[in-house]
Amino acid sequence: MAHRRPEKKYINFLIIPDGKEEPHSLRMRVGTFRFILILLVVFLILVTGGFVAYWKLGSLLIQNNHLKEENFKLVKSLKQLDKIKEELTALQGYEKKIRSSIQGYVKVQETAPKDTIPLNEINFESMNREKTGSLFNSIPSLIPVEGFIARGFETSSLFSDAHLGIDIAAQTNTPVRAPADGVVVMESWTDDGGNVLVIEHAFNYITIYKHNQVNLVSELEHVKKGQVIALLGNTGKITSGPHLHYEIWHNGKPVNPIYYLNENPTK
Repeated sequence: MAHRRPEKKYINFLIIPDGKEEPHSLRMRVGTFRFILILLVVFLILVTGGFVAYWKLGSLLIQNNHLKEENFKLVKSLKQLDKIKEELTALQGYEKKIRSSIQGYVKVQETAPKDTIPLNEINFESMNREKTGSLFNSIPSLIPVEGFIARGFETSSLFSDAHLGIDIAAQTNTPVRAPADGVVVMESWTDDGGNVLVIEHAFNYITIYKHNQVNLVSELEHVKKGQVIALLGNTGKITSGPHLHYEIWHNGKPVNPIYYLNENPTK
């Protein structure tokens, strides 16, 4: 008995044009049609998978850029914090140097830390003349130089360095006066600040003067309120013109000098 060969199955496609043209027929074996269909499915899966992978990769790249930006800001902030810590450490070292170097010249009185008291909150009338005069001459209330304030007191931020004092702009060689009685604990040169003076006053006050053209007092010298201690200048790397960078520190912390500038040096 002879075996019959399996009949080949076909799929017919009828193409009917919109115009007056004759219809066309397309005949395709079922196996071929299935193969083409499988290829189309695989192609769609690959395209879909590629699109999803590209979208996820794009999201990761965007997230990575955000992380880099945040990391940059954090690194800058940490550098600023380290700089502030270094300045505070240097100031603490100054304090030790001050107390050891002037022990034989002046009596350094240890006082408990107190909050900064603005001048407008001090009741001078409740004090006798002797105590009032001592307090009046010891707190840095005198404007150290005649000029205008070019930059104010600024705390640290992510976008700018801390500015722990004020910049008073004036002509070169304008006299700089001591804002209160005190002792010069540093008279030196620094690369950034040029000619620098540091004066310690009573009640745990310290004042700092940078970019001087010339310093007129020496270390361990006693100065009086209103005494000319330097001439305004433009020395040091961090300066954009003649000015005095003036800082006030109280109990080891920087304070805004604006709160203390109540007297004109010409008075």
